[in-house]
Amino acid sequence: MRRKILLFIFCGVLSACDTVKPANPVCRISDQHLDDATGNAGCFIRVNEKLLTLGNIQTGRLDVPGGTADEGELAQCTAHRETFEETGFNVEVGKLLGIAENGFRIYQCQLADEVGEDIDRFPVPDWTKHEVAFIKLTDPFDTLASEWRYPKRHIETLDMFNKTRPENDEAENVKDN
Repeated sequence: MRRKILLFIFCGVLSACDTVKPANPVCRISDQHLDDATGNAGCFIRVNEKLLTLGNIQTGRLDVPGGTADEGELAQCTAHRETFEETGFNVEVGKLLGIAENGFRIYQCQLADEVGEDIDRFPVPDWTKHEVAFIKLTDPFDTLASEWRYPKRHIETLDMFNKTRPENDEAENVKDN
């Protein structure tokens, strides 16, 4: 009986730990793309010709990781922190892709590791299930504006996604040299 109680307590402690968000990792910004802007921001993460998207828990519509800046926080660090909080991914924040009418900045971000071709969905961390319904790879060109949390930004989303193509990075590197 005592072993069953200890096992029950042990399992309870383990499952409770899953809902506690780990400390945010150190902000990772590409040295080549460091800027000093502050404010709300998010990440475009291109994986195998698709965009990493979230399902907004309230609407079920598509969104990208991002959110509100802490006071004095660099926008790139906001994009990094919000991406970690919403997905559990520790990304490197790169170049600025665009700025929405409300000042929300979108950066190109990279995952630390490669993702297999057969993976298109990721588990939602327990600590963010109050905000995120799903995490999946989406071809934004196969979506309608009405599928997005901010439908009026659909064309901007497609344009920014095109800016994340590897050949754009190569052209930028040639221009910089």
